[in-house]
Amino acid sequence: MLKEEIIRVASKLGLDPSFEAVADRSATETKVDKQESLDCLLYVGDNLAGLTHLVSNRVSVDFCYIDPPYNTGSRFLYEDRRNGSPQGPFGRHSAWMEFMLPRLVASKEIMNDSAVIAISIDDYEYAYLKVLMDSVFGEECFVGSIIVCRSRNGKGGRKNIASNHEYLLVYGRTTAASVRGLPDTTEYDRLDEYGSYRLDGLFRKKGEGSLREDRPNMYYPLYCDPVTGTVSLEPEGGLVEVYPKDSKGVDRRWLWGRETAETRVHQLYASKNGVVYVKNYSHSAEGDNVKRIKSRSIWAKPEFYTERATNELKAIFGEKIFDTPKAIGYIETIVDMCSEPGDLVLDFFAGAGTTAHAVDNLNEASTLKRKCILMENDTIIPEKHCARSYGYKRVADITEARLKMISERNENYAFCVTKLPSSYCET
Repeated sequence: MLKEEIIRVASKLGLDPSFEAVADRSATETKVDKQESLDCLLYVGDNLAGLTHLVSNRVSVDFCYIDPPYNTGSRFLYEDRRNGSPQGPFGRHSAWMEFMLPRLVASKEIMNDSAVIAISIDDYEYAYLKVLMDSVFGEECFVGSIIVCRSRNGKGGRKNIASNHEYLLVYGRTTAASVRGLPDTTEYDRLDEYGSYRLDGLFRKKGEGSLREDRPNMYYPLYCDPVTGTVSLEPEGGLVEVYPKDSKGVDRRWLWGRETAETRVHQLYASKNGVVYVKNYSHSAEGDNVKRIKSRSIWAKPEFYTERATNELKAIFGEKIFDTPKAIGYIETIVDMCSEPGDLVLDFFAGAGTTAHAVDNLNEASTLKRKCILMENDTIIPEKHCARSYGYKRVADITEARLKMISERNENYAFCVTKLPSSYCET
């Protein structure tokens, strides 16, 4: 089934399907049900082999984040150069697309229907990744694209424009998938027995459809206390009768009908002049501790900068031993936005293990614990790279070292490293 889907999408795009790892060599002695007792499971080897293994074991993933090679042509810990033939509709980008295609198909196969995948990418392959994602996941499953500022000054080596951004491309497994948003960090400067709140707008409807005759059932009197600001639907002594009239005396309407207002009257507040507002409480309507709002499409926080990521890496390892790090807070924000506590998170381009670190940080403030599966290749690190002087021979050695460091600070942290086809565990 996996091969057939890869062939279908590759044929549609005019790409050459790759099966170098979609084969029996993905078999491993490790049982995936072991994940239930682990905080993190790290697969070392070709991630396509690992993904195929998860498919065969019918693993169900709730959220997937990846930071794949950007095909920059640079020589990092790994070779970041995949150039195809200049012929064809995608030109030299075709080799990178053929590398990514089977991995994206396999990742979709193990995502549940409500799952989301988020992918970091820059300008060079963004358009081609978008084509791949539309073909694999479907245009209708596109959730959004976020522009992320990665530095203040940008890349000085660019001739005309100093690029200081990259992208986060987000898709759902199906149209039923959605992201839960980000914590609302705005100020709530008032307090009542229901919690902290702010006044967010008039209870009187404005604009189109706001006239009394538009919704006659939403025109009724309210009774307000100009001293305390309380609002009632029943006339009582000392209360002022208020109708939804604008400043010109035109009859408008309220936002809610009378029945709704009766059940939510505590959410209304009246000013001294009898103007009725709606209270916006800091907690969600469902009673969660943290209210969430939609993410905006531009993220420009200094704590997401590459400089911050580099400093964090030096603090953890003593040196910048990974060439393209992501800041911990940045990955925390992505995981928090796209997954729920208790979810299973997958990162099959694990790199320096930042996703595992971010998940563990989020777990500290949650009773339900997210778990994660990482995958990283056992590619030999170049002799002259600084990571070799710190004792890291293969890229996955860095990922594993990050997990060991997490377990040192968190004595209850349990992880397993699976080297295809054999495995060993550390807890």
